[in-house]
Amino acid sequence: MINGMDKIRVTVEAIGAARSVKLFDVTGLTAAESGFKTDNTPPKDGYKEFTVSTGKRKHYWIHGEFDTPEAAENEKLYLDVGTGVGGWDANNPQMLLYLNGKMAQGLDVNHREATLSPKTHYDMYNYCYSSEQGGNFPVRHTVKKMFKNVNRLYYDMLVPYEACRDVYDQNSQEYLVTVRILEETANILDLRAIHSESFFKSVDEAIAYINEEYYDKLCSTEGKPKVNCIGHTHIDVEWLWDRATTKEKIQRSFATAKSLMDEYPEYKFMLSQPQLYKYLKEEAPEKYEELKELIATDRWEPEGSFFVECDCNLSSGESLIRQIMHGKRYFKEEFGKECHTLFLPDVFGYAAALPQILKKSGVDYFITSKISWNDINTMPHDSFMWQGIDGTEIFTNFITGQNHKRGEEPARGTTYVGNNNSAFIYGTWERNKDKNYTSSAINTYGFGDGGGGPTADMLEKLRRLSKGLPGFPVATSEFIYPYFTKLEAEFTENAKKLRKTPKWVGELYLEYHRGTYTSQANNKRDNRRSEYALAKAEAISMTDLLLGGEYDKAGLDENWEKTLHLQFHDILPGSSINEVYCDSAKDYKDILAYAKGVTEKKLESIAKNVNTAGGVLVYNALGFPRKAHLNIDGKHYITEETIPAFGFAVITPKEHENKVKAASHYLANERYEIKFDELGRFTSIYDKKADREVISAPANEIRFFEDRPLRYDAWELEYNYATKCYIPDGPVTEEVITDGDRAGLKFTRKYFNTEIIQTVWVYSDSDRIDIETEVDWQERHQIMKLAFPLDVHTQRATFEIQYGHTERPTTRNNSWEAAKYEVCAHKWIDLSECDYGVAILNDSKYGYSVDENLVMVSCLRGPTYPDEKCDLGKHKFTISLLPHVGTIKEGKVVEEAYNLNIPIESINIGKTNGTLPERFSLISGEVGTAVIECVKRAEDSDDMIVRLYEAHNAKTKVKLEAGFEFSKVYLTDLQENPIQELKLEDGKVELNLKNFEISTLRFVK
Repeated sequence: MINGMDKIRVTVEAIGAARSVKLFDVTGLTAAESGFKTDNTPPKDGYKEFTVSTGKRKHYWIHGEFDTPEAAENEKLYLDVGTGVGGWDANNPQMLLYLNGKMAQGLDVNHREATLSPKTHYDMYNYCYSSEQGGNFPVRHTVKKMFKNVNRLYYDMLVPYEACRDVYDQNSQEYLVTVRILEETANILDLRAIHSESFFKSVDEAIAYINEEYYDKLCSTEGKPKVNCIGHTHIDVEWLWDRATTKEKIQRSFATAKSLMDEYPEYKFMLSQPQLYKYLKEEAPEKYEELKELIATDRWEPEGSFFVECDCNLSSGESLIRQIMHGKRYFKEEFGKECHTLFLPDVFGYAAALPQILKKSGVDYFITSKISWNDINTMPHDSFMWQGIDGTEIFTNFITGQNHKRGEEPARGTTYVGNNNSAFIYGTWERNKDKNYTSSAINTYGFGDGGGGPTADMLEKLRRLSKGLPGFPVATSEFIYPYFTKLEAEFTENAKKLRKTPKWVGELYLEYHRGTYTSQANNKRDNRRSEYALAKAEAISMTDLLLGGEYDKAGLDENWEKTLHLQFHDILPGSSINEVYCDSAKDYKDILAYAKGVTEKKLESIAKNVNTAGGVLVYNALGFPRKAHLNIDGKHYITEETIPAFGFAVITPKEHENKVKAASHYLANERYEIKFDELGRFTSIYDKKADREVISAPANEIRFFEDRPLRYDAWELEYNYATKCYIPDGPVTEEVITDGDRAGLKFTRKYFNTEIIQTVWVYSDSDRIDIETEVDWQERHQIMKLAFPLDVHTQRATFEIQYGHTERPTTRNNSWEAAKYEVCAHKWIDLSECDYGVAILNDSKYGYSVDENLVMVSCLRGPTYPDEKCDLGKHKFTISLLPHVGTIKEGKVVEEAYNLNIPIESINIGKTNGTLPERFSLISGEVGTAVIECVKRAEDSDDMIVRLYEAHNAKTKVKLEAGFEFSKVYLTDLQENPIQELKLEDGKVELNLKNFEISTLRFVK
């Protein structure tokens, strides 16, 4: 027996099928193959009869002409585009439709229709692209006619039908009443002769009935919770496609959004990432002008703050500031819009330095959803105050988008690629954990990654759900920023009433994608080198500018933006295709060449301004004085003199006595006595100064683990990876090496097809033990780690992050601790007792595992998806041991990590008669526990910007002295906006820094 819901279903299906009729197929089509388009002009020739097999990464233009007929008031004409075969997905094919010379519509598997005008001749070009999937896609073009009233009735019935089918309890009053009204609506319809006069008359009667009885009487928005639905398309700047493809994705996505906005005046859209806007401006300037009009009329919201949605684990602190600086500036200059929200729905974890960076950059809110992907634990809140390492708090909200599943508890995982069907709107509110603090949740809806964003189907459903279905939250549509201002106000008010504020302190660690700290090792190395090379170029350029030289701000900005682009959350983490890394390698080569060129040019310019009899001018781009590691006449040399902070000294190199004893399986200097076994492992590191052993078992042990994730190959490192450990057992060759004032042992070994060369260096005048490692990596689905069992007793380890450090447990007492079996650090980690510790420094590695006293550094991986060549080839990196008596500060761990990563610059100099002394510092002073991180030209003038941070979780007083005369100095925010003028006496300024505080000063000439 057919029941009420079955009757409603077949009626809805019949109405859906009756919404449109085919008029004709566009015939006489021709096509011309092409590469990526360079503008919006189709090829002039090369067209042949349209029989196209797309193959892999193929472009072609389809051309045809047709005329549309007249259309009645109730009718809408449109072009329907399809492949006629299965296998069509968001990537294959994608199309960009041009009608009468204008870009009209992006077309893809989710968006197949383009509105046409009646009685019009169309000259049509359809630019098609297929990416990875080959095969034959016989694209068809059909002109159809839609009946507007039938389409309206279809959605009027579909939305409550889906609520009954997917959400309501079948015994609830809402279900019973809704089914009754839908049945009566179905009874009104005359389906005997579809598209007859009686059919259309019954459609109008059914529309009147369901709107009066259901939407007008039963639906209400009063007093109900809300789900704020904002149109969005998440576009990965690069991922399973290259940069050229992304430029086309943004054109298709904008054209699609614009065409829908023309039909749905209530439709609001939000998009982050200025890089995408720049692509649209470059590739389709006429569409960019349309975009500007949409922004000016409050239809489109440019929001998000970062230049790209970058990785927040691996990017440096200065890079994160520049992401905001370049991101906010672009939106302000292009559209007059100030960003206040950091929108990062798909990033793989969030460092605890972010709250301070955001708040001091004028960003008030943070939104994401990726933490819901945790594989072990569930975050306790969806709306909360997130507190960083310095104590700064920022209001944070998680996107809770998911489908409701009747009879099941809400799932952990949510999505930023949402929908507007009944189950999704209900499920998004249901998933919100903090209903006692907030009466709304957010849904960013629309297909992503070339899927074109929202669809007409989503917008039609949103119209009905905005009326407030019985028992449902109200679907609203408001921009991100105004929505957040109201959400925070409500959250704060309710927190006062409840006398408790939800809070999360420390990093937002993603319990997933742990392999991204290691995949694509050379890409990560080049990122770090680029960050520091550009900072060095800026600092030395500032000195030259103050001497009357030039500061290439345009060039520095361009290369910073290249670097920021490459920090996108699928590029820097190592989860993109091979073509992406071929492009990034070229970009990094250009960035590093540019930075090196600037530095060398400025060094020569500065050298001419020094008053000296000659020698070697040594430049230090760090914020503290240091001895310099130099190569003089092919030999290593550590200067006796310290080189001033952000300055230089002219020195005369002298021969040094090599105080290192080196023999087979043995190295020693004044600080250490080190013994090795036949595998090249440390068997003992005796610290003479502390009179104690450093390691508890053979260390610098090269370990290989089988690495076959269940999914997301390049992203994942599974919990059980360590169950299969392989330690190469030889043979190992050994060579004793002496180099100036250092000596070492060079160990060479083979592991299957991989050659590994390690040189362990100790120095006459340094406490570092450097392990230079060269690997010709040829393994697949294995991870290589260096293991260091330390003779240190502690339950917590310290890891450097942006502008400070964080502590993490070395134990596995609970699920939260166990989840952190692989974590991220920047230049160093440290295990310490009360008065002794061991730091492990690196020049390009980010992944670490610490289990009690065992530290393992993740070096290389061998995933085969999405890049089957990931990490194959040659790598060179340095891991350093730095045992220290006393604290991290007393052991100068922070300084030595900088020394390892930012090499000194030097130039031979003859006699010159300049105005500068042989020792000069651009900015120096008593910094206490602070570190000067950055010296640069101001964004809007020739003022000097100095950025520093407290590095040891202490309160400290800083007294800075500038090397040039300045009239004023201001404390600013991180975007260089003055906050207050500081007292400047004799070129000196004092300020107090709190724990892990970042401070920026503007020196005015």
